[in-house]
Parts: sequence; C-alpha cells; structure tokens
Amino acid sequence: MPFEDKLGEEVRRVAEGFGTPDTDTLIDGGLARYRRRRARRRLSAAGGASLAVALVATSALYLGDAFRGDTTDGASGPVTGSRHFKVTAEQMKNILQNGVERAGVAVGHPKLKGSGSSDPSTEAKATIVYDDGFGDAHVSLSVRRVQPADPKLKKLITCPPVKGSPYEECTVQPGNRAVKGYTEAGKAGGIKKWEVTMVSTSGYLIEVATNNVQGPGDAHSGHNPRLNPGKLRHLALFVEGSFTTAGEPNTFGSAKPGSRPEPGNMLPILKSLLPKRLKVYSEAGTGADGHVVVIDGNTGDRTYIEVVATAAEDAAWTETRPDGMKVAAVKKPGAYPGVQHWQVDTFRPNGLSIQVSAYNAPTPKSLRSGTQLLITMEELKAIATAPVWLTAR
Repeated sequence: MPFEDKLGEEVRRVAEGFGTPDTDTLIDGGLARYRRRRARRRLSAAGGASLAVALVATSALYLGDAFRGDTTDGASGPVTGSRHFKVTAEQMKNILQNGVERAGVAVGHPKLKGSGSSDPSTEAKATIVYDDGFGDAHVSLSVRRVQPADPKLKKLITCPPVKGSPYEECTVQPGNRAVKGYTEAGKAGGIKKWEVTMVSTSGYLIEVATNNVQGPGDAHSGHNPRLNPGKLRHLALFVEGSFTTAGEPNTFGSAKPGSRPEPGNMLPILKSLLPKRLKVYSEAGTGADGHVVVIDGNTGDRTYIEVVATAAEDAAWTETRPDGMKVAAVKKPGAYPGVQHWQVDTFRPNGLSIQVSAYNAPTPKSLRSGTQLLITMEELKAIATAPVWLTAR
C-alpha cells in the first residue's frame, strides 16, 4: 500500500506507540466531529471521497479536529486562535528529522540546526544536512502561527503567472498547499530546489524546502534531491500533525529520533547484515518482512533487497548444510526487460524459513536501474543463512 494511503493509519499507530495520554480522546473526538459533518453534508458513506475524509479526520492532519481546543463546534471552520506559540530548538530538530524519515528517506549522520520560538509572530526553524548517496543534501523547515483566513497569506500559496515565473513548475493542491520547483537557470544539471508552502487549518504557516547542495557556493551533484515534491508534501503533513492547535508540539513528531522501535524485527536484522559498502536509499518493514533499496552514489543505480519469513518447504534445494539447513539459490528474469531477480531460500530443521530476494530495480515491479545488482549472490546467501534470523519473531 502506498505511503499516501497509509497516512491516517500511520498517525494513529505512531501516536499510540508514544503512549500519549489523550490519544483515545483525540481520535474519538476527531471521528465524532467527522460523523457530524458527514451527516450535515449528506456525504455518501460508501464513497471513496468519504473514506478519504474519514482517514484525514482520524489522523487530524488536514482538519486539525482531533487537536482542536479553541472551538466549540467541529463544523465552525478554521481555528481563530493564533496567539500562543511555544516550541524549542530541540523539538524543531526532532520534528524535521522524524518527518524526513517518515517520508521514506533513510538519514545517516545528520547535521542538524534549529531555533525555537515563544512568539506567535516569530518563526521557528530547523535544517538538516545528510548524505543522500550522492553527497550532502539539505532540507529546511520553518513554522509560525497565522490566522488561516488572513488574505495576505493567499499570495504565498498562489502560483505566479507562468510568464516570468522563477519556477519551472508550480501547482496549488488541496489543503492550502503550493508546490514549487526550479533548476538554477542556464545550468544543465545544476542546483535543483523544491519547496512546499502550506497554510494549515490548525493555524500554522509551514514551509519545507530541499535542494541537492549543502549550502550556497557548494558543489552540486546534478541529481534530483532525494525528497521529491511528493515526499515534501508528506513532510509538510507530518509537521502539521506534530503541532496542536493550542500552539505547542505534541509527541507525534517531537520525540527523540530513534526512541521508537524500528518496524518489526526483520528490517533491522536485514540492515545489520548488509555489506558495509552499500548505502541505504529507502527502507520499510513489518513484523514478517523488510526491505531496503540501496544506491550507487556514482551512477544512481538502485537495487531492491527484501527478506521474508515464509513457511515454504518445497524449493529446489541445492545444498544441505551440516546443521541441517537447506539452501536454494536461483536467478530468473524480473517483470521487465533487463531486470534480474535473484532469490535465496533457506529452511531450518526447526521450521524457520527465510527468503531473501534482490532486483536490479527500485521495486520488484519497476524498470531496471543498472545492468547488474549492487549485491552478489554469495552476499545474499550470507544474509539468508545468518544465525541471527533465529532471533526474529
């Protein structure tokens, strides 16, 4: 399921994982307000649009109802209170790093800066510089309190006329978001910058931006920034969900990065077994599977590597090891021309079956990315047969 479709579910899961005392109240309140709105507006309960609104109301991202404390009726429109704002520099840094990671980007050795605010008219800021596989990448965040209905804000989320516009692309999207992007004029493969400006109904002006250099005057890689416009939109939504309408951050986004357990046991084990030369581009996992996409920093070629705990016993075993473990290794064509699918299956006497697959593509259903995989068959075997899998649930 795409990240977009999981957004509401993720918010609920993360909030519950933090043990926020008011989680149930917040979620129940958002759902109750959504039901009242649905009844008043006679929305179809079976329609896809209703489902989307239900998810948004539950996650309290677009409408902000779950965190609303300064209105008496969920149907009364955008909040009017914007007098209070209090966030520390550390909280801003945590929100940015957690948001980047939630957008699907693995952040290694980040360099973070931040500034807090205790004045509604003063913006709070954070920046992160991290290695994106090609060199240093830069992401910035700024947040300040606003009156959502203020007409002066409209120009910030309105695209300028195409003629004379500094942007190569600019779109205005639902949720009061403007997505803008440009490449440095006259320089093929030059500095690229993308940004999202958002006026949230909960009373915040949120601006996130990224480019493929660390700062002014630095050398650029020529590659697109890791956080593409879609991921930037998710980052902006994450930031909105990290603040209450009262003007303070909640634990959804401001918790210390790494304080939550990684999703499932399979993913962290897979990451620990990867050859050290491989750079992780993105990652995801559940209790019974995990995958990473690794990238060649010079060519941009990507390889998808996945591990799954299966119950199969019928593979074409080619090897039986002294401990009784059976091993099968195969190479076969992928879904598209030039894509190679390598797979290693193992079956232990205790019934544990581990399958590791790899593709010279960013996903099993994508076009190829490079002529060869960035990992060898022997390395896949080493991952699949590692004793540490006995500790996986």
